[in-house]
Amino acid sequence: MKKLILTISFLLTTTFLFAQKNGSILGVLVDSANHKTTLNYSTVSVYKLGDSVLSTYKLSDDKGTFKINNLQTGIKYRLIITAWLYGTYRKEVELTAQNPIVNLGTLYLSTKANDLNEVSIVAERPPVIVRKDTIEFNAESFKTLPSAVVEDLLKKLPGVAIAADGSIQVNGKTVSKILVDGKEFFGGDQQIATKNLPANIIDKIQVSDDKDAKRQDPDLLAVNTPQVINLKLKKAIKQGAFGKLYGGGGLPNGRYEAGGIMNFFRDTTQVSILGYGNNVNKSGFSVSEIMRIGGMQRTGVNSMMVNSDGGFALNGVSFGGAASGVQTSAGAGANFNTLTKKGAKLNLKYFFGLSNQENITLSDSRQSLGTGDLLSSTNQNQLNKLYSHNISGRGEFKIDSLHKFIITPSVTINNTRNAGLLLTQTRDINNIELNNGYNQSRTVGDNVEYQISSNLWKDLKKNKGSINTTLNLMKRNNYTDYFNNTISNFYNPNSTQILDQLRDNNIKNQGAYLSINFTRILNKKLNLTIAGNGNYLNNENALATFYKDPNNQAYDIAIPTLSQTVNQKGFKTNTRTSLRWKITKDFSIQPGIIFNTINLENSFTSYPSFNQSFKFIAASGTIRYKDFSIDYTPNFREPDVNYIQPVANNTNPLYIQNGNPNLVPTKTHQVNLNLYKYDVKNSLNYNVWGGGSIDNDAVIMARTISATGAQTSTPINVDGIIRLNAGLNFSKDIKKDKRQITLGTGFYTNFTRNLVQVNNIRSYAKILSITPRISGKLNLNDKVEISTSYNLGINNSRYDDSYFTNINYFTHMSDNELIVRLPKKLVWETTYRINYNTQTVAGFNNKIQIWNAGLTYLFLKNDRAQLKFSINDILNTNTRRYVSISENTIRDTRYNNLGRYGLLTFTYNIQNFGGKVGGKDTFFRF
Repeated sequence: MKKLILTISFLLTTTFLFAQKNGSILGVLVDSANHKTTLNYSTVSVYKLGDSVLSTYKLSDDKGTFKINNLQTGIKYRLIITAWLYGTYRKEVELTAQNPIVNLGTLYLSTKANDLNEVSIVAERPPVIVRKDTIEFNAESFKTLPSAVVEDLLKKLPGVAIAADGSIQVNGKTVSKILVDGKEFFGGDQQIATKNLPANIIDKIQVSDDKDAKRQDPDLLAVNTPQVINLKLKKAIKQGAFGKLYGGGGLPNGRYEAGGIMNFFRDTTQVSILGYGNNVNKSGFSVSEIMRIGGMQRTGVNSMMVNSDGGFALNGVSFGGAASGVQTSAGAGANFNTLTKKGAKLNLKYFFGLSNQENITLSDSRQSLGTGDLLSSTNQNQLNKLYSHNISGRGEFKIDSLHKFIITPSVTINNTRNAGLLLTQTRDINNIELNNGYNQSRTVGDNVEYQISSNLWKDLKKNKGSINTTLNLMKRNNYTDYFNNTISNFYNPNSTQILDQLRDNNIKNQGAYLSINFTRILNKKLNLTIAGNGNYLNNENALATFYKDPNNQAYDIAIPTLSQTVNQKGFKTNTRTSLRWKITKDFSIQPGIIFNTINLENSFTSYPSFNQSFKFIAASGTIRYKDFSIDYTPNFREPDVNYIQPVANNTNPLYIQNGNPNLVPTKTHQVNLNLYKYDVKNSLNYNVWGGGSIDNDAVIMARTISATGAQTSTPINVDGIIRLNAGLNFSKDIKKDKRQITLGTGFYTNFTRNLVQVNNIRSYAKILSITPRISGKLNLNDKVEISTSYNLGINNSRYDDSYFTNINYFTHMSDNELIVRLPKKLVWETTYRINYNTQTVAGFNNKIQIWNAGLTYLFLKNDRAQLKFSINDILNTNTRRYVSISENTIRDTRYNNLGRYGLLTFTYNIQNFGGKVGGKDTFFRF
C-alpha cells in the first residue's frame, strides 16, 4: 500500500509541477461579413516566435470562443487561425509577468476568394482542420518516436482513445473502419494498419461518419454513429512486408521463447505466416497480432477464450499462455487473403497449436452448516496436453449495389491427453477426519467440429430497409474415454470403496440454424422490424461404463446401471416483432412481442421417453432518450442435454453428480439501462450502466451431505433467482504540449439472490460484491510513462436461514507500471502487482506480490532491433491465489507458477514498404 501511495503522490506532484505555466490567450472568432456568425471548431495554432515547431493548439467551441491556457510568460507567440472556407489569420502575441492573460477580443475572418490553387505554407499547416463532416489532423504536428506505428500517432490526437484490445474511439464514437488512401487495407482489418504501418509515412488523418452505417440505419443517433479513419500517406504503398522475429533463452530450467510472424502483400493480395514456441507461460503473440497480422479476423472468429494473464484460444486453437501452472506451448499457421478483379474477397487460413501444462492446485474450502462447518482440502497434480487444428475460409461477394453474400466454412480438430492425481480430505469443525480419497485419472478425448455459415444481405431500394438471412449448419463429434482409479476411505462408520472404471462418453451434435431479419422504414417516424429464427437439433449423449476385469486387466465388464444413451431431437423457434416510434429527434420507443416454441423428443436406452413441448410469449421494449437507453428482453431456454442424463457421474465417489430428466426450461426477464456520454470540449468520457434479471424455473444444484462427508448434487428447477448489476466508468484525457495524462475512476457492483439447498434445507443466499477503482497514467513526451491502478473488492454473503453462516471479506489489488526511455536507446520498465485478501481459510499467506522488470537496448534504423533482458517474479512468489464465494461455501485456491527466472531475448521488427527492387533491402518482399 505504501508503494501505491508513493506512486500516486509522484504522479500528482509531477502533474502539478508541469502545470506552472500560467499564461493564457483568449478570444472570439466571427465572420467578417456577418458578425452574428461565429466560427465554431476552428483551429488556433500556437508557435513560439521564430520556431516552426507547434507549441499547442485549441479548437474554438460551439460559440466561436477559444482559450489557450498553460502558456509561458516572457515569451512571444505566433497565432495561426484556420477555419474551413475562411482565409488564414495570423497574429503575434507577447505574454509578460505583468500581463499574463491576453484577451484578443473579437477576431474577424474573411471567406476565401478562391479555394482552388491555394498556396499553403507547410511549416504553418494547422494541426487540426474541421470541415463540414470531416476532422483532419496534420500528422507532422504530433511528434512520435522513430519506431512508432500509426497506433502511437493516434494516441497523440485529441479526442482519440485506444483501448487495451486495440479498438479505437474518436470523441466517444467507435471507429468501424480504417482506410489507407481511401481504400481497405488487408481485407478491411483496421488494426493491421494501426499496429504495423510506420507513423512517419502518414501525412494526414481524416475522420468522418460511417456512411454505410447511416445508410443501413437512417435513424442512427449522432452519438452512436461509427467513425471512419482515412490515413493519407506521403507516398502510395503497392507492396511490402511487415512483422517480427524473436528468440531468447534464460535460467533456471532452460527457459526459452522463439517465434516469427510475417505479412507479405502486393496490391490486393496478402499472405501471413507465423510460428512460435516457449516454456514461459506466454502466448507466442498477442491476441491483436494473431487477429490482425496472423489474419484470423479476416476469416472470422467463432469462439474466443482469454485468461487473466493474456493467454488465449481462438476457434478452439490454443495460442499458449497460462495464468497458472508451468506450460510449454507451440504453434504455426498461415493465412491467404485476396481481392479479385470483380470485387470478391477470398480468405483461407490454417492454424495448429499444442500445449503441455502441469498444474499443481491446492484448495481449501469451508461450508457453513447448522451442524457445524465442513472443511475440505484437495491436492491435485494435473498434466494436460492439447493438440488443436483449425482450417477455415471466407468468401464475400458483392452481387450488386443492393446484395451481398458471405460464406464461411470451417473444420476444428482437438485432441486431449490428460493425466492427474487428486488427493482429497474432509473434516468436521472439530478437525476430525470424515473421509479421504485417492483418485488417479486419465483422459483420452477427440473432438471434431464441422461448420458452414452463409449470409445474404439485401438493402431495399430508396433506403427503405433491409433483409438479412443467415443459414448455419453444424456437426460435432466429441469422443472421450475417462479412466479413473479411486480409493475412498470413510470413518463414520469405517469403510473403504475401491473403484477402477472406464466411462466411454460419446457426444454427437448436429444442427441447422436459419434466421431472417426484416427491417422496413414506414415513414420518418416509424420503423418495423420482424426477426425470426428456427433451430433444428439432433443431439446424442451415449455413456457406457465398464469396470476393469482383474483377470485380463481389460475394461470389459459392462455396468448397465451406469450406462445410458440419451437422444434429443426437435425444433426451436424464436419470433420477434417490434415497431420503433421516433417521437422527437432525441426520444424514441420500440415496443415488441416475442414468441418462442420448443418441441423436443428425448429418448433413452432404459428410461421412459418424454417430449418437451413449450410455448412462451412475452412483451419486449426499448426506450431511448439522447444518450440514455433502457431495454426489456425476455428469454426462454431449455436445460442442457447433460443435465437430463439420468445416470450419475460417480468418477469421484466423494462428490457424485446426478442428472434429472424432469427439468423444464428456464424463463428469464431481463432489464438493462445504459448512459454513455463523451464531452468533446473537456475530453471527459463517462458510462453508467445497470441491469437486472429474474429467473423462474432456474437450474440449481441441490446437495446432500452424508455423515461420512460424501456429497451428492442433483439439478432441480427453482423460482425467484435475482441478479442485479451496476457500474460507472469515468475518464479524462489531458493532452498538453509534450505530456499526456489520463485519470480514471469507477466501480462495479453485483448482487445475486440465489437459492441454496443442502440436506433439504433451503435458503436464499444474498451475495453482494462492490469493486470501486481508481487509475492514472502519465506520459512525458514518451520519455517517462507511469501508470497505476487500485481496486478494492468488498464481498458479502448473507443467508435467510440460520443453518448457514454469513461470510464477508475484502480484497485489495494494485497494478503499477513504470517505463523510462532514458538515456536514448535504452528502455527501463518494471511492473508491480499486489493482491491482498482479508479472508483466511487455511492460514496461507494473504498477500501475493508479483514484481517484474526488464531493460531493452534499441539499435539499427528506426530501432528495429531490440535486445531485452527481463526478470520474471523477482520476489519468487511462485504462487497464484484466488478466494471466492459460491452458495454456502468459501473457497481458497492456490496454483503453482513459474517463479523467478531471467530471460535474454532478441527481437527484429520488419517494416519494409516499397523502395528499390533487388538487394538485401527487398529480401522480405515477393
